Amino acid sequence: MRKFGINLRGRIKNFNLPKNQPLIPLFEAIVNSIHAIDERKKLGEDFNAYITIKIIRSNQMSFDANELAPISSFEIIDNGVGFNEENLNSFMESDSTYKAAIGGKGVGRFSWLIAFEKADIESIYWDRDSYVKREFEFSAANSEINDTLTECQDQKDNRTSIRLENCMEPYAKVLPKRGLTVALRIIQHCLVYFISSDCPKIILVDDDESYDLNQIFHEKIQTEENSVTIEIGNETFELLHVKAEENSVNGNKLYLCAHNRLVETKELDKYITDLDREIYEKSGFWYIGVLRGSYLDDNVDMNRLSFNIPDGGTLDSLANIVTIDQIMKSVIVEVSKFLSDYLQPIAQNKMKRISDYVTYKAPQFRHLLKYMSDDIAHIKPNLSDDKLDDELHRIKREFDRHTTQENVKLLSDLNKGAITSDEYIERFGQQIEKINSANGAALAEYVAHRKVILDLMEFAIRRQDDGRFQKESFLHNLIYPMRTTASDIPYSNHNLWLIDEKLAYCSYISSDISFDNNPKEKRTDIMVLDNPVAVSDEENRGREYETIVLFELKRPMRNDYSNGSNPVNQLYEYVTKLKGNNVKDKDGRIIRVGDNTQFYLYAVCDITSTLEQVLTFHDFTQTPDKMGYYRYHEKMNAYIEILSYDKIISDAQKRNKILFDKLGI
Repeated sequence: MRKFGINLRGRIKNFNLPKNQPLIPLFEAIVNSIHAIDERKKLGEDFNAYITIKIIRSNQMSFDANELAPISSFEIIDNGVGFNEENLNSFMESDSTYKAAIGGKGVGRFSWLIAFEKADIESIYWDRDSYVKREFEFSAANSEINDTLTECQDQKDNRTSIRLENCMEPYAKVLPKRGLTVALRIIQHCLVYFISSDCPKIILVDDDESYDLNQIFHEKIQTEENSVTIEIGNETFELLHVKAEENSVNGNKLYLCAHNRLVETKELDKYITDLDREIYEKSGFWYIGVLRGSYLDDNVDMNRLSFNIPDGGTLDSLANIVTIDQIMKSVIVEVSKFLSDYLQPIAQNKMKRISDYVTYKAPQFRHLLKYMSDDIAHIKPNLSDDKLDDELHRIKREFDRHTTQENVKLLSDLNKGAITSDEYIERFGQQIEKINSANGAALAEYVAHRKVILDLMEFAIRRQDDGRFQKESFLHNLIYPMRTTASDIPYSNHNLWLIDEKLAYCSYISSDISFDNNPKEKRTDIMVLDNPVAVSDEENRGREYETIVLFELKRPMRNDYSNGSNPVNQLYEYVTKLKGNNVKDKDGRIIRVGDNTQFYLYAVCDITSTLEQVLTFHDFTQTPDKMGYYRYHEKMNAYIEILSYDKIISDAQKRNKILFDKLGI
């Protein structure tokens, strides 16, 4: 019997194996097999090296006959040097330096007992003049092993089997289900070994399926002679460019390796803007960069799961420390060069798409193409319109912030005498150009908004598939939100310009709110009170209004009007009520009307046959375009106009046509 030279349970407990990396124990066993084969080759033996990995699935029955049973165990078989005395002594000693020259840390086997219940080991190897067999169980429960050797007279070659038994939670639930997935993960982890011409034959067996990993590697991975040297400070790295045609790689990656093993993976899409899945979809490969170097070998942690290298900062010339950031910046330069033929078309298509988007859909961002070109270039390709809009908004905020800072600095430099007046004039001119571009973009956004509103207006007056027209409330909210006043919403939320441009400058606006704020009172759909003299509520308090504008909106194509119920009578009733000087606004203030108060009344509705009868009765005059009617009621001091929806849309389109044409929409 032979005892471990450590506290086995304590050493296992101290091994940090992330819960999302259940295959690390398998990788460790496979690399040990590669090392055992290399060691046997160094003894001068000529043999056909192989490693066979067997997947062992549980007997658990599934309700779905097509669903694979979960993987429970792995068996790794090789014909390497075997568990001879030197290797057994190293196995029994924690942190052994026996394999230090090839990157061995002497701790990899402890990962077996983190994820698996135990490891059964059987090793047959040539010892002096005969084959012998050593077999034992490696588990946390046993602090010693039986190292008795037995003779194997009929054996013809070395054979070592490591059986990792019964994967435990939480690792078992994240083990891959498919054998091919396991095969590809092995290739990715051991990529550097597969690149070597001396790589042993590696086969993965899953029940009646068999995967030749060497063949998969050569068919799916193109390495050729694509290696470059990178110098960072006093350190030298080798970057191997690899094209992986296997879809399951699912991303462009950088493998940071130590002692020919994958330690960390970086997703390159996060570092190179125009590198994404389009390179696979159009060119048929994922990019993998394999980075090696003595600096990585020397700074890998004990468990080979990360590096003891600082992330950020710059190269410290005194301590000669290279950071991960320094490494990544240098790698990105080389990867971008290697993939330039693939990245340039992606970048060009992206920029054309962004240019088209800001030209035809979001002109408020057009100035960013000139002044924030670097930020625009760093937008990821193939974003949805919503996400592209978010990115452009973010860049616009940066533009606005930088412009404000530059304005402040420019004035400060002038006051401090840091610049001459001529320099100030030149720089001020540059700032004005930027500001004008931004203001022009804001105007373009507003003009584009008008185009959208007119399109919605045209949609609203069409008959729907069910033969009905939109309700009055749809059009009402399109022109001005219902039950609101100017204090409730910003000006940009209403579209009274559809009817008359000057309505944008009213001092009081209420929409669909009862007089006196009383829901039992009759209410006008939109009421606008205008006094050119008053500029605020406080100055206007208690004064008579010079102008009051009232609107009444009706559902499209309504045709049930009568002499008693029609928009003309309704508007006259509102005027009569207001003239009584008893009406209060929603804040409880009297709406004061005098003898000289001028009323402008608008009924917005389609002019159907029943309405035409009413208008004839009231002696209205038809407009020259025959899409509306008007008259002046002298006793009420009221001008009243009947505007059809077609007229409103047509007039608004004519007023805005030159703006739409200039904007290209």
